[in-house]
Amino acid sequence: MQTTNNCHLMLSDLQISDPSVLLMEPLRSIGSLKKLTINYNDGVVSFLNEAEQWFLRVSSSLSELNIWYLASSESLPSSLESLSSLQKLSIYDVPMLRELPNLPPSLRSLTIIDCHPELKERYRKDGGSDWHKIAHIPHIIISPRR
Repeated sequence: MQTTNNCHLMLSDLQISDPSVLLMEPLRSIGSLKKLTINYNDGVVSFLNEAEQWFLRVSSSLSELNIWYLASSESLPSSLESLSSLQKLSIYDVPMLRELPNLPPSLRSLTIIDCHPELKERYRKDGGSDWHKIAHIPHIIISPRR
């Protein structure tokens, strides 16, 4: 962990269970973050608007985002599209997620495992209604709940 002269926190890896902590100090002041993991939370249904704004602050540094084991989450932050450095997005065991927001052109890898079956259907390479939204991503794995 480092701080710069203007007191912005710089981290390489952060793991949290509740996205609302991103709005509290010192995390609210993060100026740079490479990898974020949000996991193990049954209460998060969606991301607060303030959390959406937080993602925009780290848009030029965040290269990896992991969303794991969010049992009630129905959506991801719509600001993901603006994450100009995001290269890897992994979504594991988010059973209520049926649709992805627009994703950034920088994304190189998308892994979705144990999510709602509708997600796999919508983003199927061979005729999914939303395939065009992820077609630019070179490495894609989508596996529905078993």
